[in-house]
Amino acid sequence: MGASRATAERMLGVFREFQRNGIDPTLQRHNLENLAGRPAVDVFIGLTDVICLDGGSIDEGIARDAWLETIVDIDQLGIEILDDLSTEHIEEVFLAFVAHAIETRVYQDIGLNGFQTAEDLSTIEAFEAQFHDYIRRAVRDAFSSDLISLSNLSDQDISNIVNETYRNAWDLLEAWGDIKE
Repeated sequence: MGASRATAERMLGVFREFQRNGIDPTLQRHNLENLAGRPAVDVFIGLTDVICLDGGSIDEGIARDAWLETIVDIDQLGIEILDDLSTEHIEEVFLAFVAHAIETRVYQDIGLNGFQTAEDLSTIEAFEAQFHDYIRRAVRDAFSSDLISLSNLSDQDISNIVNETYRNAWDLLEAWGDIKE
């Protein structure tokens, strides 16, 4: 999940620039001055190519998908304009991104490894909702002690937390599969 870790790092870097230099100068530095004053969702969409590498690997696709899914969550996180972007908002965006990256990676691995699933759509949807909630809680729990110093986490710290949370989610899937058989 190296691309997701690098994307999270670039995301935090842009957010730090917003806090340190201001929104308009940061957008200008990234040639996105046309987004100044626009709603947060528009700015985040515009930042996609700054935050996510444009490549063809599966890992880069997972990171881009996780970022786009995070943008979908922006309204739910209460971020309407970037002038109101708080440290708590940054933490929530970061946690949402990591959760989406892990979830997308798990589903990609399911596709590669061919898990057997229920044939009933409502059962699949219920499992997906429960699994999504589990990953969100696991990510929040894993980072809870580190949220105060989120901007000080090293790449290795983030990588360790993401990898451990991924392994736990995968183990849960395997256990769920064993129970269902």
